[in-house]
Amino acid sequence: MVTLTALTFAVIEGGATGLVALAVAAVAGLFFVVIERRQPHPVVPLGLFRSRNISAAVAAGAACSVAFYGMVFVFSLFFQQVQGRSALYAGLLFLPMSALIGATNVVSGKLAGRYGPRLPMLIGQGVALAGLLLLLSVAEGTPPALVALLLVPMALGCALTVPPLTAVMMEAVPAERAGLAAGVLNSARQVGGGLGIAVFGALVSGGFVAGMRVSLGIGAALFAVTWLFSFRLAGPASSSGGTPGGRT
Repeated sequence: MVTLTALTFAVIEGGATGLVALAVAAVAGLFFVVIERRQPHPVVPLGLFRSRNISAAVAAGAACSVAFYGMVFVFSLFFQQVQGRSALYAGLLFLPMSALIGATNVVSGKLAGRYGPRLPMLIGQGVALAGLLLLLSVAEGTPPALVALLLVPMALGCALTVPPLTAVMMEAVPAERAGLAAGVLNSARQVGGGLGIAVFGALVSGGFVAGMRVSLGIGAALFAVTWLFSFRLAGPASSSGGTPGGRT
């Protein structure tokens, strides 16, 4: 808690105060790792990350949260502060992407059941990456309806990615550690979302459109890395086969 709070504060605050907070985050994080390594029953067994599938799932989950929540935050400000729309109008512009997420989750689960989780993970991350690159074309005068449509691929890509990466995570641990694995994955996603909002918010504060494009570039770079990571490391696990209690 100290590490994550200090790190988020450091990103938002910046300056000398931010550097102090960053140092606090580094020291607290180091203590956490040292203490966890010495405990017979650690809160987060660091050995979990020796599993290639767990590392791939956690990285992909964090990248999805950085991009999705970071972009929702940035574009809600873009509609209101740059284009002068009301808060209600800005909220309605997110309806197309929001309405399709639930249906895409269902499709993703069916794809994972038929082909295994790696394929929808790779497709999802690829679609999200393409969506972020498309959003780089957005400028101050871009029609709001067009921006709303351009947000859809990024959201659908994340919706395709999350269900199968959860399956990968669950299959990579013994049944008695399923709750622990779910907690680690959800924590990674929440941390990614919080840091994405903090980092992107700091970037747009110095010049909105330029900061927005840098933010989009960061999100795209994260997906490019996790796509390669998932392609190489997700392995043959599938939600319809494999050994649920084994190491993959």
